[in-house]
Amino acid sequence: MGVVRWLFLTLLGWWPSGATRSTYPCDVPLKTICVPGSSSSVPVPVPCPKMTADEMVFNLFKDQQVISNVTCNHEGDALNCTPPPPHATVAVEMNRGNMSVWFVLDGVTDDSQATYRCEGNVIYPPPWRKVSSALRVQVLVEGHICKCNKGSGNHGDGPGRRFDWIWMLVVALLSIYSVAVTILAVVNWVRWRNTDSQSDYMNTKPIAPRDRRRKKGVQKPIPRHF
Repeated sequence: MGVVRWLFLTLLGWWPSGATRSTYPCDVPLKTICVPGSSSSVPVPVPCPKMTADEMVFNLFKDQQVISNVTCNHEGDALNCTPPPPHATVAVEMNRGNMSVWFVLDGVTDDSQATYRCEGNVIYPPPWRKVSSALRVQVLVEGHICKCNKGSGNHGDGPGRRFDWIWMLVVALLSIYSVAVTILAVVNWVRWRNTDSQSDYMNTKPIAPRDRRRKKGVQKPIPRHF
C-alpha cells in the first residue's frame, strides 16, 4: 500500500498544471499578461535575447509557429533593424543604449491568446547559432480565463501563478499525509514485532516436570531413633 501511495505522489509531481502546460523547457520563466477585452489597445512586449553579433535575425513565435521576424545589424556602436511591413499587428522596438530588441503585439484579440517567445539567430560572424529568450509571455484576454484589475496599470498578473501555488499546496498536503501514514505504519509494525518476540520467548521457556515439583513439595519424616 505504501509503494502504491508513493508512486501516486510521484505521478502527481510529473503531471503538468493547466496554467503552465507547454513544450518549452521548464527552466524558462513564464509571464502571464491579462489584457482587457477584445481588440485591446494595450501593447504586449515580448523581449528578445541580448546579442552582440554583426548580423542577427530575431523570430517571434506564437506557440510553435513563427509569426514575425526582423533582421538587425551592428554598425559600430549603433543597432539598426529593418522595420516591419506597414499595418502589421507586430511592431519592433529597440533600445540602442543597451542594444536590446523586443517585439510588441498591437491590437490583441481573442485569437491572440497563446504563449509567445523570441528566438535569436546569429548570421554573421560564423558559426551560426541559436539563442533563446530568457522569458516566455502568455497572453490571456479578459472574460475568458483571467480578470484584469482596472485600477492598476500592471496587466501582468494572470491566474497562472495562483494556479501554481494551489497545485504546490495540494502536492505538499498529500506528501505530508503520506509521510505521516508511513511513520504510523512503521511504529505499529515495530510494536507488533516486539509483542510477537515476547510471545515466542514465553512459549519457548522450559517448564519444570510435574513429578519433580511433587517430590520437592511432599517429603516423608525420618524417625529420630534411627
